[in-house]
Amino acid sequence: MTKSHTADCDVIILCGGLGTRLKSVLSDRPKPMADIHGRPFLSLLLEHWRRHGAHRFIFCTGYMGDSIEGWVRSAGDSYEAVFVRDPYPLGTGGAMAQAFRVTRSEQVFVVNGDSFCEVDPAPLLHFHLMKRAQGTLVLARPDARTDAGDVELGPDDRVLSMVEKPEHGPRGYVNAGVYVFERSVNALFPATPAWSLEREFIPRLVSGPLYGFVTASPLFDIGTPERLAAYADRMGAG
Repeated sequence: MTKSHTADCDVIILCGGLGTRLKSVLSDRPKPMADIHGRPFLSLLLEHWRRHGAHRFIFCTGYMGDSIEGWVRSAGDSYEAVFVRDPYPLGTGGAMAQAFRVTRSEQVFVVNGDSFCEVDPAPLLHFHLMKRAQGTLVLARPDARTDAGDVELGPDDRVLSMVEKPEHGPRGYVNAGVYVFERSVNALFPATPAWSLEREFIPRLVSGPLYGFVTASPLFDIGTPERLAAYADRMGAG
């Protein structure tokens, strides 16, 4: 097992979604730029990962990507920022594949740009390396949401199955949208340009060394007006 640290790993942030469900309250910017008490949601994600030592971020942009790129460049923070713009909607997987072309680290964190789960990346990375995993999914406890990935774990933390947004909602653990992948998994990417990380790639990895890292931290996402408002209220109360 090769020793690695959070600071050694690239962090890919998937920021290219269309935000269709947020159009009524967020029509002038992409989801990661949603205002949370005077600062973009994306800044909260970056603050968390930088606090834990990450310093090289690859931003996968698409819809209104200029807004994200402009804000990152103007912030002037002391981290390395790389931008990979989708030429057209490529899905979460297609966007990640583009970003993998510019990764440098052997282990790569991948994070959804419209959700937040306060997981410490150091024990997550240690778990991934100890398991000799190709991929590790951060898993949250189930809650009231019905539109998350449903993950079943075996007794050794091996992922037995994942179903994205099952009809009746998750019954096992919830996919928190935070991953660690070996850079070598790019050999397993689908050949088509556009594909889904959740629907097409993760189920393909189930037959290999794919593990689930269970966290007690809650999962917050801003994918609907109600969830955006609830997260803003929570941050205001905090």
